[in-house]
Amino acid sequence: MAACGSSPEPATSGERAGENPPAPGTITRGDATTDLDSTPISAADYAMYAAIMGGAAAMLNALSPEDRAALELAKKVDAGAATATPQNEKLLARARALQQKDVEIARLQGIEDRYLKVKAKIEAVIGPNATPPADPIAQENLRYLEAHRDSIERLQKILGDPLSRPAPN
Repeated sequence: MAACGSSPEPATSGERAGENPPAPGTITRGDATTDLDSTPISAADYAMYAAIMGGAAAMLNALSPEDRAALELAKKVDAGAATATPQNEKLLARARALQQKDVEIARLQGIEDRYLKVKAKIEAVIGPNATPPADPIAQENLRYLEAHRDSIERLQKILGDPLSRPAPN
């Protein structure tokens, strides 16, 4: 029950007592609805990325012989050493699904759109296709993510090439 004279509506961030807008140049981080083109990645964004990538990597830890064969074929096709044919189409589709296990997990959790946006921002500054950050948001993303570089690159390697891990004995 609301106290006498109080508003039943929650105050917005600008209406909270003693809270001023951030000073120019202040780095603010958002939540799941934040536009990542104008706001750096938040701790929650990184945690979501790491959890999904880690879960996908764990699922790819014990590949069946059929999964290994599919991934080996896909590697050959990608390198130009083999050709995609109607006969191996299902095997290649299986390999692609394994390589996109993180997206499948995000989709099942109902966060695919946000995950893909966060993943794109992370992989723009860390990973095999990363480029030097050209704008202040990307520069801040790189600065923030630098402490997590080893983990990010390890997970990217596993998802990019699940065969990079030795087969379990």
